[in-house]
Amino acid sequence: MIGIDSRRRRWLLRAGLLLLLGAAAYVIIRNGESWLAEVRGFSWELSWIHLTVSTLLLAASYWFIPAGWIILSHRAGSTRGSGELRSAWFMSQLGRYLPGKIWLFAGRAAFLKAGGLSGFRATSVPFLELLYTAGGAGVAALLPFILFRNSIMASETLKWAVTASGAALLLIPFLKPLQRSLYRLRHGSAPRDLPLPSSGDSLMLILIYAGLWWLRGAVLLVWFRGFGITGISIWTCMAAAPLSWLAGYIVFLVPGGIGVREAAVVALVSSGGLTGPLLAVVAGQRLILSVIEVFFALTAAGRRRILSERKTT
Repeated sequence: MIGIDSRRRRWLLRAGLLLLLGAAAYVIIRNGESWLAEVRGFSWELSWIHLTVSTLLLAASYWFIPAGWIILSHRAGSTRGSGELRSAWFMSQLGRYLPGKIWLFAGRAAFLKAGGLSGFRATSVPFLELLYTAGGAGVAALLPFILFRNSIMASETLKWAVTASGAALLLIPFLKPLQRSLYRLRHGSAPRDLPLPSSGDSLMLILIYAGLWWLRGAVLLVWFRGFGITGISIWTCMAAAPLSWLAGYIVFLVPGGIGVREAAVVALVSSGGLTGPLLAVVAGQRLILSVIEVFFALTAAGRRRILSERKTT
């Protein structure tokens, strides 16, 4: 019975992915020629200084992202060092390019469980990491939303996206009683100490993630400047960075949110006649980010191999 259910889920995931790919192909076929015409007609003015600075800042922001995961893992009782936890995060991050994104969470939970944490604590950390990331995204998007709502948040869809991310932030203070109830329902009783950060740590985590989202927004702006695209405000980019991430996670069937996040960025920052160039530029940044992710993952794997060889000798 379990095998049948598993096969059904796999087929449903494949069918959903095929439908999304079909929809994406339809949009590209319908608009491809006009987008290519816009790309050819755009006056490209490359600035290698801007592109280099943007790439370095993107790599720096990616290196700092595991900070929340490290804090949450230690609060849950993990004795792993920060460097080891960071390496595990970089390697497991590549799991987001598999449909469903379940492998990302499974890899991190398995790593913590192998380090001595209970299954409950090990699986709680990736969930909390996602929730705090969404909370930080809500804070990062709310500032431009409040200050420039009429100019960059006119779409009802975007307003709903901000609301959803902000709701994740509001859920954080209520997690402890909710998690106790769920644990009691599943196991009959709830432990006294749950792997949840204190109020001070919660505030710190939210500010860390909000700061990283604002940095990603600045990176996006500098990247646009590197291709000669002007007229886009820093506030628009600061809203686009977290909201596009949220859009990619909502459409969980798409590996890594590829295409969804780029489309969300373009929808936020696009102005008349620039859809094609913006899509090409944002896709280029996704390619750079993928290279950075693979580089950090390979470096982390090499570091872990060296450490394991030292332990065995």
